[in-house]
Amino acid sequence: MRLRSILTAALLLGSCLQAQESPKVTGPITICSYDMEPLILLWQDLLRSGEANFKLDVRPNSATEVAKALIEGKSQLAPINREFKPDEIAAFNAKWGYPPTRIAIGVDALVVLVQKNNPLKELRIDQFDAIWTTSRLSGHPKDISTWGDLGLLTGNWANRPIVCVDRPEGDGLREYFRQNITKGGRNKETNHQSSDAMTLIEELVSNQAAIGYGGLGEVFNNLRTVPLIPPGGKIAVEPSYESVASGEYPLTRVVYLYFNRAPNRPIESSVLKFLQFVISSKGQKQLAPMGFVPLPQDVLVMNKKRLEN
Repeated sequence: MRLRSILTAALLLGSCLQAQESPKVTGPITICSYDMEPLILLWQDLLRSGEANFKLDVRPNSATEVAKALIEGKSQLAPINREFKPDEIAAFNAKWGYPPTRIAIGVDALVVLVQKNNPLKELRIDQFDAIWTTSRLSGHPKDISTWGDLGLLTGNWANRPIVCVDRPEGDGLREYFRQNITKGGRNKETNHQSSDAMTLIEELVSNQAAIGYGGLGEVFNNLRTVPLIPPGGKIAVEPSYESVASGEYPLTRVVYLYFNRAPNRPIESSVLKFLQFVISSKGQKQLAPMGFVPLPQDVLVMNKKRLEN
């Protein structure tokens, strides 16, 4: 039910009446993206197999810069693994006279990552917060600094410090983590800051005492996920495509594609072509191999109607 309500909300974004026209597309469609380039390029290649002239100009960037490029009219599409922030929507509205349009294009999850030989069996969200921050705004009563604090008492685990490896600034998943796990609390000074996603993965793989978080597509060899106990629940849920699709897994999030569409104006033809392919059955089939979960069929139908209107 939680996932269903999130997806329904994703379809609702109003517009105001006084507006300038959205920018015309001349040449390739420009897309700024933080961590979705492989999926976007795959969609492009599949589209070009039927239409050789179709082309995207994909420019890697941070999630903050992805939003900024759309606001400034430097890109036509902004795939992002978080919602636009209120100040980003306000900035877009101030420039164009209407808010950005968004559609849900897939589903992802935040998963807890540890080295595959780490024996931790499960984790509560408030415990994860107490591992990461000094503020513990998710409600855990005391600090967690060693693996023994989580019940690992055999071998050298009891007094072994937990090494927290955080994602880089500007990462959409880091924003989601701050909103849903740490509630904006103060990180511990001992936390490690990774420069990019691959640096994070490398540290987790090489250090049994390290813990981090990522998306479903980042569970590489020598890493594993830790099942999470939902708030108020008693049974830990293993992150999987099935548990994310059903909404059973507690840290599920929607992946969006924002674009500039003036009220009561048609979407530019090449942009519309790409959007329609993304939410087509063929486009959605490409999500799972890239670590995302396809949208439910009824949400796809609503998305298609939005693009037609």
